[in-house]
Amino acid sequence: MIINPIYIEKIKSKDEEAFEYIYMHTKRAVYSVVFAVAKNHLVAEDIMQEVYMKMIQSIHQYKENTNFFNWLLQIARHHAIDQYRKDKRKLNLDINDYSEVLISPEIGPEEEDQFMRMIDILDEDERLVVILKVVEELKHREIAKILEKPLGTVIWIYQNAMKKLKQEGGFDDEEERNR
Repeated sequence: MIINPIYIEKIKSKDEEAFEYIYMHTKRAVYSVVFAVAKNHLVAEDIMQEVYMKMIQSIHQYKENTNFFNWLLQIARHHAIDQYRKDKRKLNLDINDYSEVLISPEIGPEEEDQFMRMIDILDEDERLVVILKVVEELKHREIAKILEKPLGTVIWIYQNAMKKLKQEGGFDDEEERNR
């Protein structure tokens, strides 16, 4: 996703409309990244607020002509991991929380239910890569930049996650090809 540089400049001067525009266009992806780490709806919402506050505070550190969306998702990921480490404990997964990631008119209750059951078998890296790839429809290259991992590693993580999901009956070959 590309955010118009005009909005980024307006954010620097604390323009509320620019903030609202950026928030509305990035909130689902930011939530997905944060939730993949936090695994708790309430914690993810709190972290999301902190991410946007941090974005405003560090907007002057953003380098022009780079992908603002990726920059914001990196902030989200780092902040979520920092918060997770501060808690020093695994947060309990509220199974209803994944529905927040899946709010989409084309996803029915059966697919949402299947996704919630299957995503729980993945480890943190696999879950994050699958959510960014399947839910947010990002390319492997974009995911690699966001996660600060080599492209080959991201592809390997995604393929391993897909194998796990296939073994558990989560995706068949046709569904994977359509993704």
